[in-house]
Amino acid sequence: MNPWRIAWRNLSRRKLRSFLTTLSIVIGVASTFGVLASVESAKKVFPLYLKEAFGKADFTVMGTEAFFSEDVFEEVGRVDGAVAVAALQQAAELHWEDDGISAIQKRVDLKGYSSLDTPITKFKAIEGELNGGGAVITDRTAKAWGLGAGDKVAFVIEGTVREVPIAAVVKYTVELMGPSSWMMAKYHPWTVAVPLPLMQEWFDLAGKIEAVQVKAANGADVSRLEGELDHLAEHEGDIYVQPIIVDFDSQFKDANTFFLALYIAGFLGIALSAFVIFNSLYVSVQERKKEFAALKTIGYTPRQLQGFVLFEVLLMSVVGTAAGLILGFGLAQLLRTAIFMLFGVHDETSMDFTRGVVVSVLAGMLVPLAASWYPVRQAGNVSVIDVLKDSRPAGGSVRKWQLAAGVVLIGCSFFVKSLMLAVPLLAGVVLLFPYLFQATVRILRPAYRKTFRFAGDVAARNLLRNVARTSMTSVILSLGLAMIVLMSSLNSALIQSYEKIIHATYGGNLDVMFHHIEPTDIETLKRTEGVADAVTYPLQAAVWEVNGKERKLPVYGVGAEWIDRFPLFMAEGRAPSDVIGSLGADEVALDRIAFGVWGGAIGERIVLDTLDGKQPFTVVAVVDTMKNSGYAAFMNEEHFRETIGLKYERNALVIKDDTVSPLQLRENIFDQFGVRIEEMFGPEDWVSVIGATLTGSFGVINFLVVLAILISGIGITNTLLMNIMERVREIGMMRAVGVTRRQIVGMIMLEGFGIGLAATIIGCLFGVLLIYMTSTFLEINSLTYDFGVSWLILSLVGLFGMLVSLISSFSPAAKAAKTPLSEALRYE
Repeated sequence: MNPWRIAWRNLSRRKLRSFLTTLSIVIGVASTFGVLASVESAKKVFPLYLKEAFGKADFTVMGTEAFFSEDVFEEVGRVDGAVAVAALQQAAELHWEDDGISAIQKRVDLKGYSSLDTPITKFKAIEGELNGGGAVITDRTAKAWGLGAGDKVAFVIEGTVREVPIAAVVKYTVELMGPSSWMMAKYHPWTVAVPLPLMQEWFDLAGKIEAVQVKAANGADVSRLEGELDHLAEHEGDIYVQPIIVDFDSQFKDANTFFLALYIAGFLGIALSAFVIFNSLYVSVQERKKEFAALKTIGYTPRQLQGFVLFEVLLMSVVGTAAGLILGFGLAQLLRTAIFMLFGVHDETSMDFTRGVVVSVLAGMLVPLAASWYPVRQAGNVSVIDVLKDSRPAGGSVRKWQLAAGVVLIGCSFFVKSLMLAVPLLAGVVLLFPYLFQATVRILRPAYRKTFRFAGDVAARNLLRNVARTSMTSVILSLGLAMIVLMSSLNSALIQSYEKIIHATYGGNLDVMFHHIEPTDIETLKRTEGVADAVTYPLQAAVWEVNGKERKLPVYGVGAEWIDRFPLFMAEGRAPSDVIGSLGADEVALDRIAFGVWGGAIGERIVLDTLDGKQPFTVVAVVDTMKNSGYAAFMNEEHFRETIGLKYERNALVIKDDTVSPLQLRENIFDQFGVRIEEMFGPEDWVSVIGATLTGSFGVINFLVVLAILISGIGITNTLLMNIMERVREIGMMRAVGVTRRQIVGMIMLEGFGIGLAATIIGCLFGVLLIYMTSTFLEINSLTYDFGVSWLILSLVGLFGMLVSLISSFSPAAKAAKTPLSEALRYE
């Protein structure tokens, strides 16, 4: 006999149940494969992307003033082993005459390069030639503008229209980052590269540049090159050298927490499918006891009977795993796109499916086998004597050891200070759930009786007839709902916490960044309509060494006389002006995140690479800020100019008056300064960015949890179908004494509703517990959140749980109502 054919025939006897059980494996495997493939790809791509996008050069030579002589570029080019390119950036207006395009949508950042085809720029031409003497735009910009190589584009520069041909269209790159459409151009300027001589001519900056990017030639000694560049900077006097630092830890500091949450949500699906498989096989074995007993009487051994059931499991596993891998491939692509979008990564490299395929196949095969272990054993242990005596199987008692083990696991979870606490906590919930389910149903039973009368009374009794099976079905839904309550509440709470600290530490209503600020700009800004007050501040990204790695630390120069009006940070128990006013020339205040990364203590020293070389600074205070995502140092403005050496400023903080809205304030300032403004960013923008990132991150996680909840719906349908098969004669008797089909449907629907209601109540309670536990340790950007429960979230999650249970109950209820009376009465 072919065991596969026998397994197929046995599964075909209960087609709907077998299909739903296999579907649960499909969803579990797909979610596991999708998460593993997408996360593993992200982990490999992110560092490479950062290196490719921001680490093309090894050093940047910059000036203490906004511009310096092009002769420096010539000197750098003569350094042995140096590959260099000079750069100059200015803002302009796109000359575009289409109606409906506003001035703010025409902003362009023009970047002039001494050479457009170098190992540093690494532009990848799609169309045209890089050394064609004209402008270079990305494929994204070309599509939005409807232009290509050979077409002409024009810019308005100081009232004069400057036209230039497009020499090349290149693949999208960070250097030429820009919007993808005219709509997005309201928020981000376009970026166009042109030959450096053109830039110098257009902006009357002959012989001037603002940066030199330097890369060590193949085989050149980077340390030696840095020494020669430092010597050159020391000789010139008005320039300094900064190494290019690709700081993966700072750029993606919250990625690991997000990935861990994804792993938990992804593996939740395959874990929940185990419950469905166990329930389905356990009932299948109970239904076929007479069959197994008959086979034993004609010579089949217990091992052969177990083999029959095992091949059924293997068949479902093989089919479910194969289909799950196919579905998971598409899911992996979707998740990868979402993850890259959330972290602002633009990469089109192929995905790494190896680990995802291996782990998903193992999970798809081993988890069903593990879940079927007890039912398979039961198939071999069927007693012929018990079957001949027609003894009824026990309804499924709940072992008392579960109570102790469940309490211990839940207790242990309080000592786990990471999202991994969900594992022992949810395992404990599974063990305790039969007790919780019985208690919940007994509490709800009077309401069922009073509200639904006969149908409610019968449904409540049926929920307790086989507590082990019914509670196992309910717990699947409960776990999923608990995770959704946690993730949705975290999303809401963190956004609110971010909003508070962002508005408290942003320094006003708007931060305006110019290419450089002229002496008269601050007075012009203060006279602009809607501006109540304004101040400028210097900012420099200094290099410091942490745990043997070089990092960039943004250092803000802050004035004690204005910091209380324009708060850039909060200090516990002290006014910001007290902190800044007390800082000496060699003292700084560190933000809490930077302080944690450093790992030192107040009173100890950090070393910053200043224009006069490396200098020690004593950390005298720890503050909280959301500037630069909460990773910064603050220095007294006067001491900043002396030690850091930067002689020009780019940023201005603005406070608006009550007569204008934030949007109107931006428009007024843009009308005043035009394309000289490189960027305007307000606290509401930062809240929006953070909110979108958090909502997107938790949305991806909740999407995976919802996939797992679909498995719970499958479990409810399967359980109700099993219950109906066991009670066919009972249903027939009810029909014979006058119970209508509508009442039968009502009873089955109420059973499913009861399963969902118990799952929702218990799941929401444990979800709230998860919220409390994570509030004691979880930090994102060094930001914690206060424990709180959103009744709106609980209500929506509760309605979702009820909806899943009702939809899952409809098919079994309809099947029960359609069972012919004559067939029901003779059913064995």
